[in-house]
Amino acid sequence: MAKKKRKQKIKKKREHKVKRKRKISREKSMREVKMKREIVGEGLKVMPTGISSLDGAIEGGFPAGSLVVLMGEVGSGNSEFAMTSSVMLAATKSGVINPPSGKNIVLPKNIWWVTFIRPQSDLMDEMSLSFDSDLYELFHKQANFKDLSGEYFATSSVPLEWVSERLAGKRREEMLAEFGSTLAGIYRLAERPSVKPKGILASLADFLTEHGPNNIVVLQTLTDLAMLYSESDARWYEFMMFLRGLQRATKKWGGIIYATLDAELLGKHREQEIASCVDGVLAFEWVQAGVAERRRILYMKKFRRLSSSHRGGGVMRFNVSITPSVGLQVAKPELIEGLKGS
Repeated sequence: MAKKKRKQKIKKKREHKVKRKRKISREKSMREVKMKREIVGEGLKVMPTGISSLDGAIEGGFPAGSLVVLMGEVGSGNSEFAMTSSVMLAATKSGVINPPSGKNIVLPKNIWWVTFIRPQSDLMDEMSLSFDSDLYELFHKQANFKDLSGEYFATSSVPLEWVSERLAGKRREEMLAEFGSTLAGIYRLAERPSVKPKGILASLADFLTEHGPNNIVVLQTLTDLAMLYSESDARWYEFMMFLRGLQRATKKWGGIIYATLDAELLGKHREQEIASCVDGVLAFEWVQAGVAERRRILYMKKFRRLSSSHRGGGVMRFNVSITPSVGLQVAKPELIEGLKGS
């Protein structure tokens, strides 16, 4: 009997020793993971959105080097987010507004808007009506615009005169030069290999390679671009490959690219495909708030490299308001457990 008790006691000691070793190993592993996270966190730069009510809820802004889709119905807030962010960042860069506190906070060197259909003058007119005159002037002084409408409409039946007088004039000069060369008898011109004009994605890639690093770039709109490539699976695959490459490049550039996307025009499946190619998805929606009243809601459905304390296991939700002086603001951040993002 005594011998049996001794064996049991030895067995318990061994089990206790094994459990203790496992516990020590687990604690060591957790410490190492925590240290690695702290090291990564210290090196992760954060670029503010400029919208103080949002930056305060997400530790200063979004990770630098992010490709972010702003998706929503017309008037729900996605375009207003891009405008407000640009205007407020211009004010922050001018010293009128203080940036969020934090050693990892970085401001963009420049603010760029890339348009495919909408003229710069039209955008500026809307912004002048959406913000205080002082804020608008700060944006007007710092904003940069790239108009890719010529490349966008190049393969369509739209006359160049409708798109740009400058492009139309350039085309007329080219036609006159060709006609003059023909009259002069320079037949060797026809023997030269034809130069294929750049497509819209190649032109956009060249621009972003030069102006993407350390800047904020707004693509207005990703919907316009996607519609050009939605006619066939092969064309759509080309567009998806471009987005995946852009996401990879954005990591190296260290800025933020915002791309506005109109909800439900491409279909749910293609929206999900786009979401899989980007770092962040901010979804703006209208919700019924009464018999004759609607309100705007922002869902942060996906964001890679955002602090885990803010991601949690669900989706962040904010109430959205748009004022005639300072644009879009958010309030009442709430983590919705069990609601999966895109």
